[in-house]
Amino acid sequence: MSLENMTHVATIIGVAAAVATFAGALLEYSRSAVLQRIEYFARIKEQFLRDAAFAELTELLETDDPRLAEVSVRDKFRYLYFFEEVALLLKARLIHDKVACYMFGYYALLCDRSQSFWSSSFPKDEAYWLLFFDFVNRMREVERLKNANPRAFVARMRP
Repeated sequence: MSLENMTHVATIIGVAAAVATFAGALLEYSRSAVLQRIEYFARIKEQFLRDAAFAELTELLETDDPRLAEVSVRDKFRYLYFFEEVALLLKARLIHDKVACYMFGYYALLCDRSQSFWSSSFPKDEAYWLLFFDFVNRMREVERLKNANPRAFVARMRP
């Protein structure tokens, strides 16, 4: 084998190694990004579950308890802001609709359907809660798909 041929073979091997290294780095970066999204999502889910006011609101929403009208406006704002934060994550494509629905959609839909949560002191005015109601509308559609085929819904969830 001539020196020129050996140079070509070495160049081909070097390029192949560089391409393989680059592909491996991209794959690792992609996995790292997914892991970071999952960790962030787990943190906000924990925040939701550990918040005493959210726990009380969620419990009252389960039955549309009339005591919801007595919950402080501050806690209602915080509850809705939480869903708006999830809606922003959806808009930024940091999470997928199905994951957001699986983790938080149920609670947002309960809130939307509640007669007692929304009151004269806290009116259900979509102009003030655009992100919340956008989130609710997206969750309604995802929930419909989930109810149509629950196994397929869970099988197709991705972070």
